[in-house]
Amino acid sequence: MLPLIFILLAVLLLFSLLTVWGCARAAKKVLHPVSKRTPLAVWPDQYKLPYENIYFKTEDGVLLKGWFIPNPASEKTIILMHGWGMNRGDIFKNTYFLHDLGYNLMYFDFRASGESSGTTSSIGYLEVKDLQAALSFLKATRPFACASIGLYGLSLGGMAALCEAAQNPEIKCVVSEASYYSFRRIVSHWINPVYVPLLPLVLHYVRRNLAVDPEHYSPKYNIAKIAPRPVFIIHGRYDSLVPAAQAKLLFKCAKEPKEIWLVPGAKHNKCAEVGGFEYKQRLMDFYKKYL
Repeated sequence: MLPLIFILLAVLLLFSLLTVWGCARAAKKVLHPVSKRTPLAVWPDQYKLPYENIYFKTEDGVLLKGWFIPNPASEKTIILMHGWGMNRGDIFKNTYFLHDLGYNLMYFDFRASGESSGTTSSIGYLEVKDLQAALSFLKATRPFACASIGLYGLSLGGMAALCEAAQNPEIKCVVSEASYYSFRRIVSHWINPVYVPLLPLVLHYVRRNLAVDPEHYSPKYNIAKIAPRPVFIIHGRYDSLVPAAQAKLLFKCAKEPKEIWLVPGAKHNKCAEVGGFEYKQRLMDFYKKYL
């Protein structure tokens, strides 16, 4: 009888260790998207736009790289941010047309993405620091372009835009595309279903790695603070990675003025491709009106 108890205890201990290891590994996949880093394939000169390569560091010493596309006649700038596992070139091809409206455009790669340094992506918390560094760099080196600043963010970039705008009154307006509603909710949607019942343990390791609870930076806690500045939420109706229901929840939390467009037939990060001319027109109308 005694040996059987020892065997059962050993099996239980092994199962517990494997469970803890699995949860720690799941958290690492969320925070370290090394395999998702993609090289730039698009550059402004391919679209006959003049640009400047820019470099700046975050408060925690991470070197970020990007582009500044000047419009000499304008004092207004739109800062545009890509999604998780993407880089600035991926969103440039769908947004560069905003330059024709008379705006300066600023693109940069988040940490652990594109040409920027760093190995940790927090899906929000650290990326807000990246955006803050970009704003500080813009004000320090190109004060002439800071009379009005608007933000555009795709997915992860949308989250960073909403969070920063909530605490920074200098931001005049925000376009958030395919952003999530809650960090906890999106992690539960992304991780292997095996770990969903163990989500509290996975999130424990995320908090331990970041030394902060990223849930507190979720858009659902911040979007209402942006008012009376306007927010435009864009989301693919067929988005399976970040379900459209999360966009509806965000819109409900937001205060006026606010707009929402659920793009019929669009999946995650595909609103520009599916929306076509209407996508461009809606973006142009929003920035013309509020920026």
